[in-house]
Amino acid sequence: MTAANSVNGLDMKKFQKAVALIATRKATRHAPKKARIRWKSGFKFSALVRNHMFTIDEPAQLTGEDEYPNSMEYVLGALGACLATGFVLLASKANITIHNMEVTLESRQENVLTFLGVENEKGHSGFDQISAKLYIQADAREDVLTKLWRDALHTSPVGNSLVQNVVISPEIDVIS
Repeated sequence: MTAANSVNGLDMKKFQKAVALIATRKATRHAPKKARIRWKSGFKFSALVRNHMFTIDEPAQLTGEDEYPNSMEYVLGALGACLATGFVLLASKANITIHNMEVTLESRQENVLTFLGVENEKGHSGFDQISAKLYIQADAREDVLTKLWRDALHTSPVGNSLVQNVVISPEIDVIS
């Protein structure tokens, strides 16, 4: 990668060519994804996504081994990474150099006790509040960076998946 084409470690010419190619294929608009989750034991699972594997666990207070994040922590981390990715993309497209960046997130679940079977009729177990804060050092005015941050929030696939109605189609195949 030549320095002339690089912004924030991204080869923008190569990125633009990749996006142009992807845009010619109608099926890519929907960006299909697949995941496979296997139970290991207790509350530990392994997830296979594309050609990557990661492990999910629960904290010790829920009798997990607390060796890995739990599902909700992965969702929160995925949101933070998605927001950061969106911001880097937007800044790079605007030719803004980023010197340092960090996204912090804090969340609250409405009622985790519904998931644990303690309070079945009182709310839901999902997030009801997430705060996301960007710490940024970059070669741009604050108002420009603020607009990019808002645009990253608005266009985030993970963020939109959390706030939009998503249809989940459950199935079961009992193996005897």
